[in-house]
Amino acid sequence: MNRSAAPRQPLPRRAALRARYAWDQHPRLAALRTRTDALRAPFRALTPLDAPLRLAYSGVPEGRLHLLPFLEGQGVPAAPLATFPLHTPAPDLLIRGVRTVPDPSPASVLMPFRVRLAVSLESGWRQRISRRERRAFAANQRENGWSWQESRDPADFDFFYRRMHLPTMRQRHGESTRSAAPDLAYECLFRRGVLFFLVQDGQRVAGVLCALPPGERRLTMRLLGVLDGAPEHYASGAVKALTHFALEWAAERGFAEVDLSGSEPFLSKGIFQFKQRFHPVCSLPLDHFGRKRAVLRVLRDSPRVRDFLVANPLLTIPASGDGFEAVYFHDGARPARTAQLAWQCPGVERAVEVDLDAFLASVPERATA
Repeated sequence: MNRSAAPRQPLPRRAALRARYAWDQHPRLAALRTRTDALRAPFRALTPLDAPLRLAYSGVPEGRLHLLPFLEGQGVPAAPLATFPLHTPAPDLLIRGVRTVPDPSPASVLMPFRVRLAVSLESGWRQRISRRERRAFAANQRENGWSWQESRDPADFDFFYRRMHLPTMRQRHGESTRSAAPDLAYECLFRRGVLFFLVQDGQRVAGVLCALPPGERRLTMRLLGVLDGAPEHYASGAVKALTHFALEWAAERGFAEVDLSGSEPFLSKGIFQFKQRFHPVCSLPLDHFGRKRAVLRVLRDSPRVRDFLVANPLLTIPASGDGFEAVYFHDGARPARTAQLAWQCPGVERAVEVDLDAFLASVPERATA
């Protein structure tokens, strides 16, 4: 814990911030949080009726922050609705965020709502990182001469949050930016965790704020950013370097794992592909997200539906419940993206290729493509 950082809020406010953080993050509150969430009204969203691919979302409200931004990035923007209008034509794709596993339905897959990606620091962990990633980091390190700083100065937290984290989130996510509020990040992460900076030529060019869960040998990477959100720091490999240095720091201090935080269950997400290079264990999240699922169902077949499914392989939960499966869709005109999008990491037991002609055999075609 960063005991040297003075509190910035009165005690009642700090207690409220810690309670809010625990409500979102603590594994022991996951079951209660999930039951309480059941009392909330479902969130709904729908693409425009004239969209080339019509998609609807219904279910747990977290879909607004976690699934809809991904879909928008894939060219499928969906707008929130209080209710679905009467006489609305059936969408092509329906995604439901659920708290209980529904009975199987035709042309559907069951996915984790999110996945957790954590690197085990057991013996040999460096060799398990992809060879390509290790070589790239070594080359970038030689070129840029990076060094690593640990800070417990509150002024450094302010610099990190305002000059690195927020600009980076805005650069990456635009209007859909989501992050911890500054007062919560200071009280629950900085005062109870550790802040690192990547330094190049005497200048701090990137940073990451990590959580240190009490009583656990785990470092959790929570908030990161590059100076002013500048794309050149991504191009230089600075963000990847944060992960390499955090792994080394944790290993030197006897930590058991570094939690890289999570991802939505789509292999096409850049953040999944980036983290996969570090050979993380892929599992259900420890918090309330570990009890939530997403169901994707195809209601209308069309070329755009097939394009979307092939472009975005999924992590699914098989009927056996034995880990995850990586599902790559394909058909005669659209090859599976197995060569472009990697899946291999502990916890993902196998990859399967699914022929869309068979998967969609019972689904009617959309009247107009």
